[in-house]
Amino acid sequence: MATKTTKTERDGLAVTAGVTLLLNAAADRCLSILATDPAPALEDSFALSDLGLGAQLAGHLARDLLPADVELGSPRPHQDDPLELVRAAEALTRTVPIETLPAGSSHLVVALCDLLREHS
Repeated sequence: MATKTTKTERDGLAVTAGVTLLLNAAADRCLSILATDPAPALEDSFALSDLGLGAQLAGHLARDLLPADVELGSPRPHQDDPLELVRAAEALTRTVPIETLPAGSSHLVVALCDLLREHS
């Protein structure tokens, strides 16, 4: 039984690391879009800036839930749309029971849901 608990805790850490990578990729993608020439329209720029900041803050929250020795690896998102990356991060949190995620993860889930609600 201890092996199963360890495995689920490991799964929770892997999910949280994946969420961190997706959110970092979303924030980076927002910055990339904002840096294009020609720049997006003003309203789109504000929305992208808000989404990027929200993704960055949620990404830091996710990273802070992980032990310092957890390696994140390199992101390999299959999506260019930053909003889809945030959606993928939220969906990833639903792949394991909330109890297997690190303590405090409910704040991360709420932050992701709020971010999606604000930008959908």
